Amino acid sequence: MATMMAEPASLRSGETWRERIRALGPQIDAAATAHETANELDPAIVRLMDEAGVFAMMAPREVGGAEAHPSDIIDVIAEFSYWDGSAGWYAHAVMTGGAVAGAYLGDRAVAAIFPEGRRYVHAAGQAAPTGKAVREGEGYRISGRYSFGSGSPHAQFLVGGYVLHEDGKPVMNAAGLPVMLIGLAPRNTVTFLGNWDVMGLRGTGSYDFAVNDQVLHADFFHNTSAPVQRRGGPLYRMGFMALPCLSHGAFAIGATRRVLEEWMAYAASRRRPDGTTMSETMTFQRDIAIAEADARAAEAYLRVTFDKLYDAACAGDVPEDLRLDGRLSASHIYVVAMRIAQTAYAACTTTVLRNGHPLQRAYRDICAGNAHFLTAEQSLIDSGRVIAGVEGAALVF
Repeated sequence: MATMMAEPASLRSGETWRERIRALGPQIDAAATAHETANELDPAIVRLMDEAGVFAMMAPREVGGAEAHPSDIIDVIAEFSYWDGSAGWYAHAVMTGGAVAGAYLGDRAVAAIFPEGRRYVHAAGQAAPTGKAVREGEGYRISGRYSFGSGSPHAQFLVGGYVLHEDGKPVMNAAGLPVMLIGLAPRNTVTFLGNWDVMGLRGTGSYDFAVNDQVLHADFFHNTSAPVQRRGGPLYRMGFMALPCLSHGAFAIGATRRVLEEWMAYAASRRRPDGTTMSETMTFQRDIAIAEADARAAEAYLRVTFDKLYDAACAGDVPEDLRLDGRLSASHIYVVAMRIAQTAYAACTTTVLRNGHPLQRAYRDICAGNAHFLTAEQSLIDSGRVIAGVEGAALVF
């Protein structure tokens, strides 16, 4: 079993996670402005996040994590995303990687990934099943190529999804679907391929990468077709997709909050020909009221859903309707975020065309986040099939 890390993630007496991250906000904002065209976060910001214990928030206490409540996780990712969408996205990617490793991998893997003395693990990558795994002795021979490895610039282990093969063919599970493994490969066995020249979430360093042919012990893999929780409590019993849904939704909360505040600041300073400001017009007052109500409602849906999921996991049974809410609340908040961001961007006219404007940056980041398969259109369609009672419809959660 792995030894405890030297400095477990914890808070000072009376301190909240949100307060800890909010204190870092101005530094994060300044770095985002200074590094507007950079493909990676400023290393000093990554170090601040590490020292604040952020990357350990989602991981089990048994490996030195905080095993935080969903409400605290939402607070932290949303706060980062308010100051810089790339910082929020980077944080949630690495936090999720550490949670999966700590809760689901075998003892041999945990001993390697969470050694005593390291501040905390950075595990990131791409779980899409574009790699191949073949059973070999006590492990699997793996290889694969991946895109969008968010959070990978500083990762010590790279997450990859692998379809299990036998005799040259995919192995099928009881539902008739290919068995998918999620594995963590050491950084020195991975080749980074670059290819991160994008419109939004620029600083996440979401590079393409290739996992080189190698054999890893079975302890380094998690079978998503038959998940086995090895450590931790109710946070990991909500559902295997619960944490990614939670963290993606939290990003949208923070980025949308920044859009609303920048829009209001613009409206208060924008003078019309008659000398009044935009914020004095009834059309703006109507639009901002609708946007604010939509944002608050979407955030409340996400927060209430994950409070209920956590409570259900504590009680030992997560009902199907809550699983649906978990997927739907995460997708819905992006529908709202996109609508608000587009309205605000159009309202602020040519001012936000200039690179470096924080509203433009938040708008681009929301657009990029909205493209993710977990919360994008297909996820809404999958939820809709379940709601409509289509035969055979099911959600992965």
